[in-house]
Amino acid sequence: MSETLHIYTRVSTVSQEEHGTSLETQKELGIKRANSLGFSNRVWNEGGQSSSKDDLDNRPILVELLSLIDGGSVRHLYVFNTDRLSRNQKTWGMIRYKLNQNKILLYTGSDPDPIDLQNPMDDLLVGLLSEISQYDNKLRKERFRLGKLKRVKLGGWFGGPPPYGYKLEDGLLLPEPNEVKWVNFIFQNYRNGKTLDEIRDLLLDKGVLTRRNKPVWSHGSINKLLQNTHYVGYFQMTDSKSGETVKVNCEPIVSPTLVKECNNLRKKRSYTSLGGTRAKDPNQKNFYLLKSLLVCGSCGSRFHGKIIPSQYRSIYYCPSKEGNYKKTHTSKFLDCKSSRPSIKIGLTDELVWNTVVDVVSNSHLFKEDIKNELLGSSYYRKTIFDEKKSEKRLKLIEKDIENVNNKIIALETEQLLQEKTKSDIKKILKSLEEYKLNKQSEREELIGTLDGFKKQSKWVYWVKEFSSKIENLRSEQFTPQMKLDFLSGIVDKITVNTVNKNTHELIIHFYFDYVRDGLKWKDLTNKSLGYNLTKGSKDMSVQLVSLKKELN
Repeated sequence: MSETLHIYTRVSTVSQEEHGTSLETQKELGIKRANSLGFSNRVWNEGGQSSSKDDLDNRPILVELLSLIDGGSVRHLYVFNTDRLSRNQKTWGMIRYKLNQNKILLYTGSDPDPIDLQNPMDDLLVGLLSEISQYDNKLRKERFRLGKLKRVKLGGWFGGPPPYGYKLEDGLLLPEPNEVKWVNFIFQNYRNGKTLDEIRDLLLDKGVLTRRNKPVWSHGSINKLLQNTHYVGYFQMTDSKSGETVKVNCEPIVSPTLVKECNNLRKKRSYTSLGGTRAKDPNQKNFYLLKSLLVCGSCGSRFHGKIIPSQYRSIYYCPSKEGNYKKTHTSKFLDCKSSRPSIKIGLTDELVWNTVVDVVSNSHLFKEDIKNELLGSSYYRKTIFDEKKSEKRLKLIEKDIENVNNKIIALETEQLLQEKTKSDIKKILKSLEEYKLNKQSEREELIGTLDGFKKQSKWVYWVKEFSSKIENLRSEQFTPQMKLDFLSGIVDKITVNTVNKNTHELIIHFYFDYVRDGLKWKDLTNKSLGYNLTKGSKDMSVQLVSLKKELN
């Protein structure tokens, strides 16, 4: 049997695959080389896939080919040039190592002689060609980034399809009349109390197609549309490398009052009647009990949840290292020092839930809070009254600060125009700055007070909801959503620290001092004299130990 030349073909984008001849050219050159060598051939067509990623997740054909190489089934490999394999330095280093380790003869372009990576000179040449290719790729990306940033600064669209309601003309966003009316239709119906499901049904009944000509709108599309700033006249782009944010004005197509009303309504709808538990996203596939509470002890990132079917496990994990190479030298970069930033969902949920239930069940202060005037309607009414009064006061302060800022700008303009003497303006400016500083301080203090009122209101809602259900916390009838609502009302956050390979420390931070509080009778022989309560701690530390693989 003749030798086989394995021909790997790839282009960088799907559009090149569909409209160009690059793939066919690579294949033809590979087959021509196989014929000249007297070899049979096998074509491995990756199609249109980027080679710049830090891994091989988007390259299943190459992964299969590398597996055969590792198994000793491949001896000869053809690629149009080495950057067809990868332009990423880390990924290419791994591929090159595998080719060298398995003594692969590498054929490129129309060069009749193969590259033998066992030969030091050939290996050096491939390394130099790879470095040049990577440099060229980085240079091209940098030119593209700077070009896009410049275009946006001049008022142009940053790229990709324009948002629904707009069209592109000469790189600028302009209203699309037929879509504008449906954008307003969505906002008006949402303002009038329609749910996303009801709006979706209305669009379907009226035959309104999405941008991709789909008859059914998704929850995500409608929800994102309602959050779009373009409709009130601006959009923003943040440069991924420098972190610079550019704000660009565009033509508004929705009334600011209508957008404001919808924004306020969205905030109210996004929380349950408990006063703070965020409702589940309709597009969220999996339910994670603790995702909104877990925080990495190393970098402070909120944990994410993930199910890994191939490994039969599900985990909570710190996401800070995902794509961190892209965030280097930007404000988004997080240096997470955790050596094992993931924990099993099943074990963690069970440990945290049982710990919180134990703390609440044994807390004297908790039971006292349920009995005392906190549940009284008069207390609740006073809390709401004080909250609204503070909100009104905050608006007045904000208006005062805005007026002072405007006056300062006006005075600085007068100074430039020399309409008043410098000494007079200096005195007025000093007085205004002092007044502004006092108002800013007052605003900061008032925001703290308001935050306290909001937490108290949330607590009242929580107690009313769960005071009658405390005895049933361990019941199977206590659903996952009920557990999430319960935890959100009593637990502020849970810090995750890595102790060693198999152990994590979970620090549960409660809103109140319920951990190991105490009750002491004034007279044990005469309990009618009453008792005193002693505060406990707000923090509870527990160890999460995972010694073997488990199905979660």
